[in-house]
Parts: sequence; C-alpha cells; structure tokens
Amino acid sequence: MTDHNRSSGGKGPPASLVGGNPVGMTSSSTAPGTVTGMVTGTAAITTVDLDRPSCVPRTMTRLGALVLCVAAACGGGEKQEKTTPDKATVGRTAQGHGQGQEMNDPGGPAGSSGGVVTTTPGLRGGTTTGTPGGANAMPGPDASAGGPAGAGGTTGGGPPPPDLAGPPVTMPNYDPDPAQARSQVDQHLQIARTALATSTPDADTALREARLALALDAANIDAAAMVAFAYYHKKLYDTAELVLDDLFKRETAKQNANVYYVYGLVYDHTNRPDQAVLSFKKTIELNPNHASALVNLGVHQLQNTQYAEARQSFERLVNQFGRGDAVTLTSLGSAYRGHAADYPSGSPDRDDNVRRAEAAYKRALQNTSSYGPAYYNLGLLYLDNDPFPGLPDNLLRLTTSKSYFDQYKNMPNVDMKLYDERMKDVTKAIKRAEKQLKKSRGGSTSSPGSPGSVPAPKAKGKAGAKRGSNP
Repeated sequence: MTDHNRSSGGKGPPASLVGGNPVGMTSSSTAPGTVTGMVTGTAAITTVDLDRPSCVPRTMTRLGALVLCVAAACGGGEKQEKTTPDKATVGRTAQGHGQGQEMNDPGGPAGSSGGVVTTTPGLRGGTTTGTPGGANAMPGPDASAGGPAGAGGTTGGGPPPPDLAGPPVTMPNYDPDPAQARSQVDQHLQIARTALATSTPDADTALREARLALALDAANIDAAAMVAFAYYHKKLYDTAELVLDDLFKRETAKQNANVYYVYGLVYDHTNRPDQAVLSFKKTIELNPNHASALVNLGVHQLQNTQYAEARQSFERLVNQFGRGDAVTLTSLGSAYRGHAADYPSGSPDRDDNVRRAEAAYKRALQNTSSYGPAYYNLGLLYLDNDPFPGLPDNLLRLTTSKSYFDQYKNMPNVDMKLYDERMKDVTKAIKRAEKQLKKSRGGSTSSPGSPGSVPAPKAKGKAGAKRGSNP
C-alpha cells in the first residue's frame, strides 16, 4: 500500500497525524507534502513542512495535545441551558413596543394597576411590557414623570391611576375642649376664692384648687396669682413674692390686675407702704371694678390723712359696688370725720361731714352690732367736734363720747391700751366742761359748748378697714 503523504526524499510523520484528520485539523487541496492545520480558539495557522523531519514529530505532538484540550473544553460535558436571548424573541418583544431598548424597574408590583406585565430575562430589570391599564404602575426611583418611553417602564394610554394612598388618616385629638377646660379652671378658682373669703381663710384649700387649675391650664395667670395669694394668707410672704416675681416675667402678667393686687398685700405686710399704694393704684387702673384693691387703697389714704381721696374711694365702694359691711361703712365714716377737720369749726361743710360720719358709723352697727371699731370712732367723733351739729350742750357731747368708749370696751378684740388713752382724754374734757359750767353759772358769759369753752383734746382716729380681702 502506497502512502500518498510521503515524499520521495524523506520520512514523514505517522499516518495517524497526517491521514487520520484529527479533531481541529482540516484537509484541503494543498500541495502534496504539506499539512495545514487550524486550531479552534487560536489566532495562528500552523503549516508543517514534511521536508523537515526533525521538527514534525515534536510540533505535531504538542499541537495535538492542545487541540484535544480545547475540544474538551468547548464540547465536553452536558449541554448547557441557553442563556442568551434569541434574536427572534428579542425582535418580537421590541416590535410590540416600537423599541427594543432596556427598561427600568417600574418600582411597583406586577399587575398592581390592572395591567399584564411580562419580563424578558437577560436585560437589567427585564423588559417590561403591559396592556392598556398597565401604565398605572408606580414609577421607580430611576423614573421621571413625563419622561421618554423606556425611562420608567412602557407607558400605555390608560386612565389615570387610582388613589393608592386611600382616605386621609386623622389622628385622634386627646386635648380637652378649650371651653370645657376654661370652665373647669374657673370652677377651681371660684372654690379657692370662697375658701379665702371666710372669716378664717382656708389657705390650704385655696392653694390646692389653684394648683388644680394650673394643671388644666399652666399658662393661666389668675391661677398662678391665686397660688401667691394663698401663700400670702399662710403668712409666707417671701414665698408669695417669689411666685409673683417669677410670674411677672411674662408679659401677660404685667397686664393682670390680680398680680398687682397680691403684690400690694405683700408690700403692706413687709413694711413697704409706698410700693403697696402704687400696686393698688395699678390694680384699679387695669380693673376699675376691683373692689378689694379700692378698699386697701382707701385704707392707705386714711392712714396718709388723704381724707378727700379716701372719701371718694369708700363712697364708690358703698354706692357703686354695694358694699354695706361694717368694715367698709366704718372706713367711710372715718373718711368723713377726717375730712370735716379740713374745714373751720361751725362751717356748713364741716357740719355736713360730721353728720355723714355719724350716719355711716351707725349703719355699720346696724349691720354688725358687735363691731367694736364703729363704737370707738363714734366716741372720737363726739370728742373732737365742738360744737357738735345739733347738740349745743358741750357736757352732753362729752358724756355721749364716753358712753361710746365704754361700749367699745365690751366688744370683742378690744384694745385696752387704746381704750385707756381715750378714757383719759374724755375724762379730762368732762372735768373741764363741768368746771366751765360752774363758772358760767357764777356769772360767766360763756356757756357750755360756746366758742369760748375749753376744747377737748384731739384724739387720733382709727381706721376700720380690713386688709387682705378676697380679690
């Protein structure tokens, strides 16, 4: 058998390499004596020259091993699943939308808006297609409303998306009704005022109720002022002033009459009368109907011998505010009595004020017959005014004065030292009057109670007003 691959001048390679057409080698119509081989996966073409016997075996052996390795890698093992999309499939998908471009994640669940969503594997996020109505899917983070097709999913021409958020959620309101809270605050404050209006003020109850009012409305100025007022009644004046000072930092407190009123009371009991007067005046300026501040202002006016101003204050209390208590009426009588001394003896204005004073004191005793200051001031009224209007007998005037002082002695809370001083004055006056009477009977032209009679010593008046009354 003749080997067609052997040349006439040398030895060629084994027939298994030349005539067997191994894997990766391709026979062609080349010239005798030349084998051309192409290795899959390599870019070089190797040509074997059979006329060079020394290089053929080594080169072909290595080439054969390499071809076998490459063939095993490409065609060996089980058949792998197809991962690259078929061009026809991609073409059909693109043809359905007019474009075959990559799509973004729509960001919403498939079919959430009633459309049909299909995804072609192999592309980032998949190619999303939808029937009319599928365009209502929620846009993803990469999508922009109204952007070009493919930016956030294929958009159909369906109706606008329904409101996926549902009805708005209304949070429950746990705050109390303002009107109801205000009513409850007023109730607590009224209980506190009533507790302090008794003859023995109940400061603990007032303090508790004021704090309950603050628990409902922490910004309530009247409630905070009531706390200070309760401390005032507990005689904790420094504590009350600290509460007021802290409260006064608020602008609204500077326009509250009760704040100034309690300030005035604290100043009164800490020996600061000038500041007290200013506080009571400011209280009335802010609230002209603040009767308690008017009472205390009138008392200071009496103490400062401002009788005309005191008369106006207490007349207003009695006539405008209807204050008919013994304390207010006695203070009004003292204002009349003091103001009478501003006029000369026997003048109509003096007599008018004396008569008004007597009437006010007697009205006080009609209200409270055991009110000692009214008796004391009646004794002073008869002792100081000579002649007394409508009573020409001087000795009778003095004995009437003494009788009122004696009644004062029998009243509760009598000041015996004050009684003793006034009794000395009236006793001396009576002795002088009796002596004068004896002289007049012995031929003297002067009569008891005439301008030439010996005047009685002028005694100090006592104001009958009570401080610290309820606001």
